[in-house]
Amino acid sequence: MDILNCSPTQWYEKETELVELLQNDTLWNQIPLLNVNELHNMKDERLVRFRGMIQDMHGPEYYLEKFEVMKADGQQTETRHGKYMDITKWEANETIDMDGPSAVKSERQTYVAISIPAINSWASKLEEDKYKLSNLPSSSTSVPVQMKRPLEDMETDEAESQVVEQSNSENKRQCTQIPKPEASNVVSQEHLLNFPIPDSSGKVCHLKVYKNADLLKLNSVWEFVGFLSVDPILANHDVDEEMNDVEFQTHNPPPSLVPRIHCVSFRTLTHSNPLVTADKMSPDRMKIVQKELLIVLTQLMLGDEVAAEYLIYHLISEVYLRKDFMALGKFSLNISNVPKFENLDFVQELYKFIELLTTKSHYLAMSLENMNKLAFIPKKDYTSNRLTSSILQMSANTHFVLDETKLSAGKLNEAGINGVKALANAIKNQKTLYDFTYYQIEFDCDIPFLILSEGKSMLPSDVHVVLDPDDMHLKTFGEILEAARHFLKPELLNEIRVYLTSARLVEYEISDGIQEMVQKEFVNMRQRGNVSGDDLHNLLVLARLVCISQGKNTLDEECWRKACVLEESRKKRMTR
Repeated sequence: MDILNCSPTQWYEKETELVELLQNDTLWNQIPLLNVNELHNMKDERLVRFRGMIQDMHGPEYYLEKFEVMKADGQQTETRHGKYMDITKWEANETIDMDGPSAVKSERQTYVAISIPAINSWASKLEEDKYKLSNLPSSSTSVPVQMKRPLEDMETDEAESQVVEQSNSENKRQCTQIPKPEASNVVSQEHLLNFPIPDSSGKVCHLKVYKNADLLKLNSVWEFVGFLSVDPILANHDVDEEMNDVEFQTHNPPPSLVPRIHCVSFRTLTHSNPLVTADKMSPDRMKIVQKELLIVLTQLMLGDEVAAEYLIYHLISEVYLRKDFMALGKFSLNISNVPKFENLDFVQELYKFIELLTTKSHYLAMSLENMNKLAFIPKKDYTSNRLTSSILQMSANTHFVLDETKLSAGKLNEAGINGVKALANAIKNQKTLYDFTYYQIEFDCDIPFLILSEGKSMLPSDVHVVLDPDDMHLKTFGEILEAARHFLKPELLNEIRVYLTSARLVEYEISDGIQEMVQKEFVNMRQRGNVSGDDLHNLLVLARLVCISQGKNTLDEECWRKACVLEESRKKRMTR
């Protein structure tokens, strides 16, 4: 069977066989990717792929999995399927029986998925070059001349939706329905898309999920395959009696803006880097690429190799385990003593390179205006019955650069104070507060924060590095930027991008022998000076990062010693 042209009914009838076929990666990747293709070039009720982050979860809805259709003479009935579709089809001389002996009412979950936030342009461009379809005819919705009705016949209260009648005379599609009450509020496109940060090319989909819905957690990233549903009739439902105008419009947006996808399968995405393949970068190659990256970052850190090393470790860090309310592996970094130049902004110039190297990143100038106006905490909107996103609603491994040098004298209002608290909580505990008006809920996050400041940041951090710039680098920073851009030729640039993701994917462990050595070292350190359990924890995190930065999956004495030397050098600067 041609799976790319399979219909929902065909899938339903041969689901087991087709799901097995879909395990083939080659076939999976042949399915059109909605993220990089225009919606009007996609066929209604045909399979598409969508890569996105779960931004919100709506309540369950009921639908007719099976129903009976009776001919006008009443002598002949036929059982049809309604799974993986929104529209029921029948001929003018047929009637539908939702309560017949063969009728089956089932439940499906609805999720809101958005394009992965903060994806950098180079990654989006690679995806587009790989999956953009060409020479596709515009398909509109390819709807046959038949009777149609939405299959969302029952919401949670199982209320029947309207029957859409149609005359097929003159071979034209004509629909009559109960007039929809005139909306007193028309919601904006921005409201319907609800991105955490502006994204001009981003897409939003409403996902109808039939199985394994419990796997889909808020802010998790997946690739979905399902049947596209974009029939314009979906935008013309009657308003549910229990819904207000704004809620109805929010949950039933125009399919031309927010298409529906009836999921048949989905896969988790461990990363969003299109350059990383199943062929892993070898440890030897990783060491070579790391040296090249260190050269570039040392120059950008104004000759400070220690700061450059810590920046590399920050870029490959992630939360690898949560235990006893602790997020193990987090490595938020505060680089202070940031210089000011007359014609250049150090932080913004550095961020341009971070944006160039990492798959996902976001820059936030912590100006008084931004802190007082921006929403940092996602909030439940009970009027529209949805979760209003905020800039801290990010997927794992999104590098968040905070520019504290932009903070000027002034007063933070209540929103600004709450924003600082939200940032501090996310940095310290890797948790984001969600405001449900009457209560707050914490959700886990995994956002590496890089804070750049003149003095020590007002925000917490796992590691504080005082930048030690070289005078010559300070005088020639403009030329250094040009040289760094020239040094990062496309081949090396792509290798660094692969390296940063590959290092994070290294499986790491500590052998019993190394554990004993670390314990003895810690005892000796305690005897020599004031060293706490937190210092040991920080050393172990740093040693792990030193190790995986070289492609090693087991901690050895060399990496442990290097971590100790780095920490000693960093702490000396703070006592100057």
